[in-house]
Amino acid sequence: MEQVKLAAKPRTEIGGRSVKRLRRQGQIPAVVYGREFGEPLAVSIATRDLRNALQGHGIHSVFNLEIEGRGSTPVLVQDRQVDVVSRQLLHMDLHAINLNEEVESTVNLVITGSAPGVKEGGILDIVLREIGVKCLPANIPENITVDVSNLQIGDSIHLRDLTAPEGVTLLGDADDMVASLLPPSKAEEEVVAPEAAAVAAEPELIGAKKPEEEAAE
Repeated sequence: MEQVKLAAKPRTEIGGRSVKRLRRQGQIPAVVYGREFGEPLAVSIATRDLRNALQGHGIHSVFNLEIEGRGSTPVLVQDRQVDVVSRQLLHMDLHAINLNEEVESTVNLVITGSAPGVKEGGILDIVLREIGVKCLPANIPENITVDVSNLQIGDSIHLRDLTAPEGVTLLGDADDMVASLLPPSKAEEEVVAPEAAAVAAEPELIGAKKPEEEAAE
């Protein structure tokens, strides 16, 4: 995987007020962790630089973090905080890594193909959107594809059915379900006959006389 260059500056001020001020100044607060790096270091990254670095790359890419006055180190995004309303990135935890040691990361699952069962009224249920992997940092894939082109109603895809790139181990239980093709719901299958609907739409009025009673009068 290509390393993406990203510049950062150490920050000494911490706390709610300081991070809010950083965000107003177009900066994202972050903390770098990791055995290879040493003590956790609070840094700030320009929002524009981060946006440019992510163009054409995933959030799980290896970043070559160039820290002002500290040199550069390869890192992975370990965690991130996103505003639930604006979806803007608020904070990141970065993990310094050794490029010669395997790491665990998370990558997105991408659905490909068109399931025949959907054309028959089935519902494609995506259970997993991402998956854990273990490999050398350079081998972290952008994503793992899930081909649903053979799914009929009642079929499912499990972790054991996925194909990992060379040098990549998929993490999780082999029986973990990734996607399934559900049958149409009973509510959709039950169609009320027009005659029955008409009768149901005209309830008998309490106290109203029936035709035979009117004739008797």
